[in-house]
Amino acid sequence: MNALQITFIILIVSIIVSFLYGLLTRNYSTVDRLWSVLPPVYALIWLYGHTNNARLLIATVLVAAWGIRLTCNFARRGGYNFSFQQGFTGEDYRWEIMRERIPGRFLFELFNLFFISIFQLLLIFAIALPLYLVRQNPTALNRVDILLFALHLLFLVGETISDNQQYRYQSEKRSPEFAGSYRHQLGFNTFGLWKYARHPNYFFEIAQWLVVALYALNATGSFYPALLGVLVLILLFMGSTNLTESITESRYLQYKEWKKYTFAWFPLPLKKRDTEFLESSVE
Repeated sequence: MNALQITFIILIVSIIVSFLYGLLTRNYSTVDRLWSVLPPVYALIWLYGHTNNARLLIATVLVAAWGIRLTCNFARRGGYNFSFQQGFTGEDYRWEIMRERIPGRFLFELFNLFFISIFQLLLIFAIALPLYLVRQNPTALNRVDILLFALHLLFLVGETISDNQQYRYQSEKRSPEFAGSYRHQLGFNTFGLWKYARHPNYFFEIAQWLVVALYALNATGSFYPALLGVLVLILLFMGSTNLTESITESRYLQYKEWKKYTFAWFPLPLKKRDTEFLESSVE
């Protein structure tokens, strides 16, 4: 059994476990718990016996660092909370919203099977697959690789900063110490990178997987299938952004106004934001 077959078996088992766990417990975040774990596992399996492939080795280290960081972030938000009586209790709040929007248990379990389990886990496999293409094409490192390694690290740091800023904000807004802070009580983050984009973590996440695809493109010279996974990932994040923001708008009246002053993903300053919104929300 070769390395690709082993990872494909892991993919199939993950799909079965995700679907059955959601079906039996009605907790549909198995894929969320696997999202940061499976790509490093796939990468390490593909790396085995090919550590002389410098491009693959460095890319795997960076993907493993991404996985460790994202797993820790999900854990501190309660994503891996577990009890022997209830099993995993942490769940993405959006699945509860989707249960309300999809009529009937049968239809939701079809959604669980085809979207939550099959589609998302296939996507996770697809965004990691360029690393297997790198394994199969062990060409020498070049200047493009050095640039890609630097960008990969930069985007990893950017996502770390974004997640830490969001975690700090969510912790502070529930604290009595910040009860009188207007910006904390808006309900959504307007600090740090979140001052310039509504989802800077999405930008840095996508950017990292684009770099992974470009490793394969640089090694093989072929756009397909290296870029296919990340293109689908962008579509997924577009849908996730629309869903998340529709929920946020329904909860916080000023969020619709805030959208006028920010990009959805790109953390770049826009004109008039500070004077027209943040100055009107002086603490």
